[in-house]
Amino acid sequence: MEIIRESDYKKTLEEVIQPKLKSIRKDGWLDSFDGTKLFYHEYPNDDAVRTVVMLHGFTESSEKYEEMIWYFLNSGSRVYIYDQRGHGKSGRVVEDKTITHVEKFSDYVQDFECFMDKVVDKSLPLFLFAHSMGGAVAGFYLEKHPDVFKKAILNSPMIAPSTGGFPAWVGRFICRFMILFGGAKKRIFLSSEYPGIEKFEDSCDTSEVRFLHYAVFKHDNEDYRNYSPSYRWTLESLKVCSKLLKSGEPEKIKTEIRLMQAGKDTVVSLPAQDKIAERIPNCRVSKYPDAKHEIYYSTDDVMDKYIPEVIGFFS
Repeated sequence: MEIIRESDYKKTLEEVIQPKLKSIRKDGWLDSFDGTKLFYHEYPNDDAVRTVVMLHGFTESSEKYEEMIWYFLNSGSRVYIYDQRGHGKSGRVVEDKTITHVEKFSDYVQDFECFMDKVVDKSLPLFLFAHSMGGAVAGFYLEKHPDVFKKAILNSPMIAPSTGGFPAWVGRFICRFMILFGGAKKRIFLSSEYPGIEKFEDSCDTSEVRFLHYAVFKHDNEDYRNYSPSYRWTLESLKVCSKLLKSGEPEKIKTEIRLMQAGKDTVVSLPAQDKIAERIPNCRVSKYPDAKHEIYYSTDDVMDKYIPEVIGFFS
């Protein structure tokens, strides 16, 4: 598998990858369980021997994963990915598109169940790639539907968000207080407004060219400017860990799991990842000590190990 080099990244993406993906991509809309419209992409592949379903993370979208989709297509997969509710072009309940909101975290899980039931062709073996918040959604789905996916990659999964040194109960208290007084859909006080082009130094990436690709796209496309969490989203994220790690739940997962862990991750809790990995019957943790949260936006030296591991695991 040839890895796209940082030195040629922009040119390769714009002149090779994006035209090819655009030529085969099929877009669609799914009415989810509560009527929320979810925008999705299917990437067909006549030579596919497997189907890869992808779940993006918090403040991301399906548009961020062009490079990963390219690798999957070229290794014999067809690919499905959608914008999770409140992200990208999918349905929102908050007018300010820079605020990311959800009423209940279980809404994400029910959306995924609808997507799997109504959109994904299951005629080939199914594989799952899920990042961060998408990793939490995947965890709940795999606990509830243990026989659907053959293998799954949980990439920096949000088993628990990082609380920046504050006890989780403090965060829950503040969120509940603000929600009580009508602030459920408001931007949390710890987050600033969307700054336009975000700073690479503040990002979850170690590759500046990969970071800039999506940062510029967000700046130029209003629908994709997700930036801050609402108080309700924050509260729901703080409740994920206890539910995912509930007694007996991780043990239900039959899917073979590879948990990709970033050594420089400050977004999610690494100890929480270790806890769930210990309890899933067939799970291995693969550590990337020099990577930040978004391992797939790393420098070439990390990608040279990461991409072959991802593709090799699914192959």
